[in-house]
Amino acid sequence: MTERNIRDNNKPSTDATLGAFVILVHLGLLITGMIAWLSGDLADDYKKLAHSGFTLHSWLGMGAAFFIFLRLVWGVLGPQNVRFTQWVPFTKERLARAGEDIRGLLRFHLPERPTHEGLSGLVQMFGLLVFLFMALSGGFLFFSLEPGQKAGGLAHAVKELHEAGVLLIPLFLFMHAGAVTLHALSGRHLWRRMLFLNAVREVTPRSDAQAGSD
Repeated sequence: MTERNIRDNNKPSTDATLGAFVILVHLGLLITGMIAWLSGDLADDYKKLAHSGFTLHSWLGMGAAFFIFLRLVWGVLGPQNVRFTQWVPFTKERLARAGEDIRGLLRFHLPERPTHEGLSGLVQMFGLLVFLFMALSGGFLFFSLEPGQKAGGLAHAVKELHEAGVLLIPLFLFMHAGAVTLHALSGRHLWRRMLFLNAVREVTPRSDAQAGSD
């Protein structure tokens, strides 16, 4: 990436913002998703007649699923800058940027990209897929499991997949939190924007055509 793609640290960003709705959805998913994940072990009491842990975990999971649903809708029908078509790394050019970022990290060089571009977009897509899988499998269990009885058949299979998927959440959180921390140490405090504190230093987004011409 060349110098012309990097804004001066002292200049406010003029790029399109994520918007209050996306930030609130992000915070809602963070809170409900984290608590649901932490309460996962409590759900093992679903086989008992008294199953308060399962009830708590189930409703927290449905709350997280609600925020996932909102993010998916907004990613299709929302403002242009937050739509999936604008950043999901499914094109050759976008995947190439993610590859550049990975090679840069191996050389201890922190990528300077707009939000959701390059490796950031790849990580965010991975997180959305993980939470979507957990929401769909958890939603199925919410409506199919009968508390007080052991799961059998399809419900048992989905329960096993749901429990295996739990291992992917800390992996995503490690990558996401690590990236935010590294950016903060470099002076780009992205976390402040997600808490409505102030604007952050941003970099100019590039089109796929521009990326291919570099």
